[in-house]
Amino acid sequence: MASGKNTKKPFEPFGAPQLPTFGTAPIFNHTLPIVFRLSRPRTWVFPGASFLLGYTITGGGAFYQLLVGLAIACIVTGATNIVNTYADVKEDSINQPSRVLWIGRVGPRTALSSAIILYGLAAAFSVYLGLLYMLVLGLGVFNSLFYSLPPLRFKARPVPSLISFSGAVGLAFLSGLAVNGSLNLLNPVLWLTTYFMFTYGTVKNLPDYAGDKKTGTRTSATIFTSMKSAVLFSGVLLATPYVLLVTLVATGFLSPVYLADAVLIIFLFSIFRKMRRARTSEDLEKAHTLGFFYAISFLLLTLVATSPTLQSLTITVGAFVWTLLVSRIHVDSRVEARDWEKGTTKN
Repeated sequence: MASGKNTKKPFEPFGAPQLPTFGTAPIFNHTLPIVFRLSRPRTWVFPGASFLLGYTITGGGAFYQLLVGLAIACIVTGATNIVNTYADVKEDSINQPSRVLWIGRVGPRTALSSAIILYGLAAAFSVYLGLLYMLVLGLGVFNSLFYSLPPLRFKARPVPSLISFSGAVGLAFLSGLAVNGSLNLLNPVLWLTTYFMFTYGTVKNLPDYAGDKKTGTRTSATIFTSMKSAVLFSGVLLATPYVLLVTLVATGFLSPVYLADAVLIIFLFSIFRKMRRARTSEDLEKAHTLGFFYAISFLLLTLVATSPTLQSLTITVGAFVWTLLVSRIHVDSRVEARDWEKGTTKN
């Protein structure tokens, strides 16, 4: 007989989804829209902006090179996110169950095949950008795959995870340089933006603290015994790129115009305060969303400081419009409203 009490049922990772919706994001019964969600389109801005930075610093080139480079940056990032979802079913069954529902709808084999196709498209397009670019792309694909997949699975260890995560910006920047046949590894903008991404990587781990603890996943957050300590560590680390920025300007490696990035410190304080006041995973997820906009603002403001032109301003506006659009219509697979946790939290 059925009782009035709620009973917990074991979660079946690849079982058929039972809910027509998850939060405010509708689940469509078609492969393409689901694969698009799993590719996390809002994250495409990171490598796109970084590619543009490297490309702009070397003086640019033919317009088709710009378009092809941006397309590849988005395609590889999409493939990376799909592979990450494929490899993280255990963690996502607690932290982001909607992803597991969606990957269950299309099937894990189809999801992985979609990622392989995207990598293939990126490789095919790369022939238009030269051999040096193709070599950097190969390194980027390697980092992309083994961020999540065994046997390396960089994300399973806190420091390698952050280093690999920062590659989304650092390697994209190098690919922008490579288009014009240059790989200046000592470029100060490269080090500033890559280190910034390294520190930002700690923010995305905070909302998943409880779930990662349950699954025994070691991240930059779960190495601490309490969420409060993890938030404090992340907040302090997020401030250090500005120390690097001031140092680079003071020593003459960067022009003083880059100090414009420092205006974002106000935004950073606001995010840190929101993280410190968070009491649930959903509160931290909302802080992470603000952190996401903060992070792309840093990269895009650096792009404008590098090239204060109408083209850069147009690209910046376009990037924000794209991010707001995909967030507004809920086509990113990272769901902010963690409905599945509400039944277990006390009012």
